[in-house]
Amino acid sequence: MNILGIIFSYSDRENLRELTKRRTLASLPMAGKFRIIDFVVSNFVNDGIYDVSVIARNNYHSLMDHLGSGKEWDLIRKRGGLRVLTPYARSDNEKVGLYRGTIEALASNMHSIRRSMGEYVILSGSSILYSMDFNDLVEKHIQSNADITAVYTRDLNGFPTVPMGVSILRFNDHNRLYDMTINMEDMSQHGITWSTEVFVIRKSLLESLVADAIAYGRYDFLEDILKRSVNNLNIQGYEYKGHLLEFSSVAGYMQANMNFLNREFRGKAFKRPIYTKSKDSVPARYYEGCQVKNSIISDGCRIEGTIENSIISRDVRIGKGAVVKNSIIMQNTEIMKDVLLDHVILDKDVIVRENRRLSGHVTYPVVVEKASIV
Repeated sequence: MNILGIIFSYSDRENLRELTKRRTLASLPMAGKFRIIDFVVSNFVNDGIYDVSVIARNNYHSLMDHLGSGKEWDLIRKRGGLRVLTPYARSDNEKVGLYRGTIEALASNMHSIRRSMGEYVILSGSSILYSMDFNDLVEKHIQSNADITAVYTRDLNGFPTVPMGVSILRFNDHNRLYDMTINMEDMSQHGITWSTEVFVIRKSLLESLVADAIAYGRYDFLEDILKRSVNNLNIQGYEYKGHLLEFSSVAGYMQANMNFLNREFRGKAFKRPIYTKSKDSVPARYYEGCQVKNSIISDGCRIEGTIENSIISRDVRIGKGAVVKNSIIMQNTEIMKDVLLDHVILDKDVIVRENRRLSGHVTYPVVVEKASIV
């Protein structure tokens, strides 16, 4: 069965403040040495899908640098393989890279999609992480004779509310979609079926639907194809019951990372391999007197202070007397002596001077922009 995977590396509903100011959502670090895109691409590869396209919109330099040729995911192929589809210059003086919606993003890259040998297309976003059996998903799609299959879930690993901006899907007794709304406020997720942003569709039908939508000036896949087609197309539901991480906000991104500090969750998340760009780094070095508790420490770090319930990326230096708690520290960051950090996210290449104090809250972490000096 030939399947094409299409990943949107960005999300229109995310509000990650400084974290996505210079990078696209999918290139954000996750669990120390990984990126968000690693989990999504690895899911396709683990299911034997080696034809994967990543659609970028803007701030995609770090994404392209990380993915490279796709070697780490075994995606260097004569047919298929990895393609990063970036916006191209146009002669109509429109802003390059600012797609008006997911339909326009697909239409702008339809030349590449048509070249694929895939008969079916799996569309996936980047603001929700999962470990899904794509082969079973496509088989159920075919068996149900569906035009589109929408993957939904009822659970978000203990989160009490459905995130704002997520699509609420409603299915009848025959598992057919009859209504879709966009969640505009925090609401209890009890009994709610909400979209995981994963869809299956025959490639020929996708081409037709995208062409029709563009002709009528419609640009959003959810609103202008899914919602408008509930009476005309057989849109079936597929319930996903595995682990999920959602990060459309800074607090959600921090919570998603902190889940990896739970041994049981790590076992589920890494049950299948997660591939990433390899780097030849020396092991982390722990100096006499340092203390580390319930944390993830990546290669190349030098630890002299205290770390608790935190995730530390590569080549981070934490000075003597410094205390880092409930925080995310990205690579090449230096935290000097006697610093106190609590519920803080430090982006790459940040320097925190001696004796500084930064403290946020679980609902509103402090974010320090890339290459800042505090």
